[in-house]
Amino acid sequence: MGAQQQRQVLFHGLIILLLGLLAGIGFSVVATGPQDAPAYGVWRFAHMEGLMNGLLVIAIAAAWPAIYREGSVLSVARWGLVVGCYANIIGPLINALFVTKRLIVPETALEALIVYGFYIPGTIPLLALPVFIYAVAANKQG
Repeated sequence: MGAQQQRQVLFHGLIILLLGLLAGIGFSVVATGPQDAPAYGVWRFAHMEGLMNGLLVIAIAAAWPAIYREGSVLSVARWGLVVGCYANIIGPLINALFVTKRLIVPETALEALIVYGFYIPGTIPLLALPVFIYAVAANKQG
């Protein structure tokens, strides 16, 4: 069962990484212009979010044999990590494609969707990582 979960996590990590690399295309296009343009920052943000979140999920997949234990809390944390990291790339991509400004306080319905529908759920991995840390510490194999 643990190997199947490891493959699932790895699969999603690779998709998230791919989305981050694809966001790099948009970043490359706007990087030919002024670096103080709003589009430059949002595309760089989308690119880096995809890369960092994809690498995080891939790293968790690589460490999965040390993390894996039976239990629903670990399963919830695993899916929380994946869903949160998808949110961390999809929200910035929507922002880069349609809003093209830094979002802190939403002013339109689309901006509210990005902030509340993607950026806030993007914090779920902060809750999942302590579960993984505990699982590694509690897993005393060999």
